[in-house]
Amino acid sequence: MAIAQQVGVHTVLGEVLIYVVPVVSVIAGAVLYQLKFRVDWYNERSQVKKARRTLEEQLRYPHTSEEHKAKIREMLEEIDHSVAVAELARIKFFGSSGR
Repeated sequence: MAIAQQVGVHTVLGEVLIYVVPVVSVIAGAVLYQLKFRVDWYNERSQVKKARRTLEEQLRYPHTSEEHKAKIREMLEEIDHSVAVAELARIKFFGSSGR
């Protein structure tokens, strides 16, 4: 908008810029939203992988008791369940928004 004002709002270029600004703003907002969504998704997946790796290492540790290994297996199942629920929610969200 500032560029349109510098060019002159009564010129052809200025008028075109005035009409283009809202479209560019909406497109930039959508792109930034998708970028943030993908970065958040990547970070979430990274944290899940770290947690899973830590639990799997504890399962392989020879001094871990069988009782504790059973709890670790439950935690792994809980992680798997949480990941599945989160992915399903994403599919439903983006499926209902027309994407």
